[in-house]
Amino acid sequence: MNLLIVDDEIEILTWLEEMFCYNFDVETDVYTASSAYKALELLDQINFDVVLTDIKMPGMNGIALFHKIKSNWPKCKTVFLTGYPNFDDMYQIVNHKDIRYLLKSEDDAVIMHTVKEAYEELQSEIAQEVLQEKLQYDVKKFRLWEGREFIENVLKGEMIGKDKGEIAKQAREVGIPIDMDGELLVFLTRIDVKDGLIDRKAETYALLDKVNQLIERNLPEDIRLYMCVVEGRWSLGIVQQRSMEGQDITRLFAVVRGAIEYSQMFFEKLGERSFSVAIESTAIGHQEIPLFYTRMKQIMAGGLGRDKNMIAHVETIEALRRQIPSGKAMAKIPLMKTYLELNRRQDYFELMDEVGTELLKSGDRHDSYGKELYYSISVLLLQFINENKLDERLAYLVGLNNLTNLDEHSSWNEAFQYLYDVSIEVFALLENRGNNLSGRALKRISEYIEQNLGEDLSLTRLADVGGFNASYLSRLFSQVYNQTITDYIYQKRMKYAEDLLKNTNLKIQEIAEKTGYLSYHSFARAFRNLHGASPAEYRETSRKRATQNW
Repeated sequence: MNLLIVDDEIEILTWLEEMFCYNFDVETDVYTASSAYKALELLDQINFDVVLTDIKMPGMNGIALFHKIKSNWPKCKTVFLTGYPNFDDMYQIVNHKDIRYLLKSEDDAVIMHTVKEAYEELQSEIAQEVLQEKLQYDVKKFRLWEGREFIENVLKGEMIGKDKGEIAKQAREVGIPIDMDGELLVFLTRIDVKDGLIDRKAETYALLDKVNQLIERNLPEDIRLYMCVVEGRWSLGIVQQRSMEGQDITRLFAVVRGAIEYSQMFFEKLGERSFSVAIESTAIGHQEIPLFYTRMKQIMAGGLGRDKNMIAHVETIEALRRQIPSGKAMAKIPLMKTYLELNRRQDYFELMDEVGTELLKSGDRHDSYGKELYYSISVLLLQFINENKLDERLAYLVGLNNLTNLDEHSSWNEAFQYLYDVSIEVFALLENRGNNLSGRALKRISEYIEQNLGEDLSLTRLADVGGFNASYLSRLFSQVYNQTITDYIYQKRMKYAEDLLKNTNLKIQEIAEKTGYLSYHSFARAFRNLHGASPAEYRETSRKRATQNW
């Protein structure tokens, strides 16, 4: 469960955070925000199940925050917590079925029960949707996409130069609910390959149809969406606001990305597969769709070809590509070696695609520049394989003899594909050895936690340290460590506190600060939850034992 707590009073915020971190019986990732504006920043990054918020706050109050939440994240549940009852507040929210209203004077148990009740209601709604989806799938046949021919013509560039009014009319006639004359955001969906197997065409279409419906259901009503299967495992999505006046592209991008992330989670719960998406955050016209489609597909089919359940932000990836030194493809070989040594799979294959493009331009297989490129990559791979003692295992997967024998390949295309296949197997072996990027990032995060126990260890901060988004990091950490990040930090802080209490004369307030607690009360409460004794009692007992043993 992802819980966001919003309150402008730091003491209350800390009290609620500790309550849900240490006393709540549902596994929960707890986030806090001291204002509604900070809450909105977190909501743009993380899919929250429940928001527990104060009503009376400076700037934007809880009521205004609630309306933002319902507009952008319609499935999120809201629990209002206020210091005193107010009829005007109650009147504004009483007709909303999925909110709850509590006083801060309520017992802790009542507050926790209410949040749990909201979460269970959300889970029940999801379960009902899953059941409904499965039942519908059992009785319905594959649905044909109206307007596919129109979209294919757009992708071929056949609409460029035509009258905009006529194009918009054609789109309406084939049932496309998008103003093709206005600004658009586009994204590309791909059904991920399962265990190296390619699905039959009809099966892939059925999976894409489900994905398209899921994304559409998870978008707010003020956003229009049209998705169309364009080829194989690929589906193109086009979105825009229903009202073209004052269209907020930044908000549109954030909401669509959130709907996609939620749909990915839901799709897995359906017992289906996984899908990945490349998405643009720049508004375009219909005439630019062919170019954007080509760019997105190149990104998804290249270095991210085997990644799963991923959302790739196209502009960010292309910005990273622009940092690559300019010049001939040969100049990029040393950087490929660096990426291979750092196990940066995505970066390596993006460069591999660029170098491969140059290699395939060589034409004649005896072209000297092409030979230089081929042997530069083959030597790079051979050195790495030998240094890491991968040769025996790779011998069973790919024939390594051809690395130094270009004549064994009948074309540049075959030669490049061979180098690509060898590279894939090298990275697969590194992942099996546990030497992958995620593992190193988690190690970096755990080291950061241990070295900064008195500092900000919020999930958003740790996500910055690790280079992942917060939701992904939370799931990954739990899978690898079999506990939440919150529990891991709590245990490390308590272990550090134990050492300080036993082996130093620091005041307990100082120990509280060194272990990341804002007040003695917060520290004492957390410590007692673990040890059943206050820090002072623990120190006294530990010293008595040490004296007796001495």
